[in-house]
Amino acid sequence: MWHLLFMLLASPKKVEITGLYRHPVKGMNADSLQEVIVSQRGETFPDDRRYALLWNKNIEKWKEEDPEWLHKENFLCAFTAPKLFAEYLTSYQIVGSVHSLQSYGSPCDQVCQEMDQKTKRLLTVRNRATDEILLDSIDLSTNGGREQLGTFYSHQSGKDVVCVTGSSDNHKHQFGNTSSGVKARGDTRTIHIINAATVRELSTTLQIPINPTRFRPNIVLDVLEPWEEFKWVDKSIRCGDMKLGIIKQTVRCEGVSVDPLDQDNVLDIPKLLAKHYPMYGPYFGVYAVIDEPGTVKIGDTVSVIE
Repeated sequence: MWHLLFMLLASPKKVEITGLYRHPVKGMNADSLQEVIVSQRGETFPDDRRYALLWNKNIEKWKEEDPEWLHKENFLCAFTAPKLFAEYLTSYQIVGSVHSLQSYGSPCDQVCQEMDQKTKRLLTVRNRATDEILLDSIDLSTNGGREQLGTFYSHQSGKDVVCVTGSSDNHKHQFGNTSSGVKARGDTRTIHIINAATVRELSTTLQIPINPTRFRPNIVLDVLEPWEEFKWVDKSIRCGDMKLGIIKQTVRCEGVSVDPLDQDNVLDIPKLLAKHYPMYGPYFGVYAVIDEPGTVKIGDTVSVIE
């Protein structure tokens, strides 16, 4: 009996996925998912950062047919207007027919059986304080829907912005915060991973509650030692039946200064990281790319592929 107890205590704990998220519009809050299906190598989560609000003054930098990665300073987003973005709650749903190349997340997305069902990408925007619906299920797959979103945020910010997206139906451009994917694989699409244990350690150090979603992850892992994720760079991991290559640590900026779930929770994260964790620099989280597509679910285990 004692031998069995010792074996149980000595057994390594399994790292598992505790959160799955996508951010359809750059800088806006995330959809929480239970399952994500990715159908092709190199993709990101379905529609993650597919849309962005570009300052109209920078429109000449945008090439819809051949988009390139642009720094976040070119956009109205959590980096340039963190408090404004914290004032609103958004929800998003992909509604379309089943076909072999479709990637989607559940329970948010509605996959129809009708093959002729035109895919819709519906965004709803609410006032966080009152829960009033300000934009109701506007279809970002249409010019009209994107114009509505651009007009709304132009009014709220006091500066002209336009909602932009790549021209491809297959979501080949992601408005990510990093050029790491471009440098590593020649592709803007990445997956952002946060270790919940690292978040807890930072929270304990600062004696302030911190939610992992503050760091806008796609995947949150737990039952892992704090900062252990940094040792995964240049290695591969298995998440569910997906294989991901870890390409780089995530440099933090003012975009995470305001908690997207609590606009009064304001922290200078880069400064605090430099003060309390100088050995790690301004880094928190890691970026990955999908080398083998598949399905990933809450509760799936994660392992390093040696």
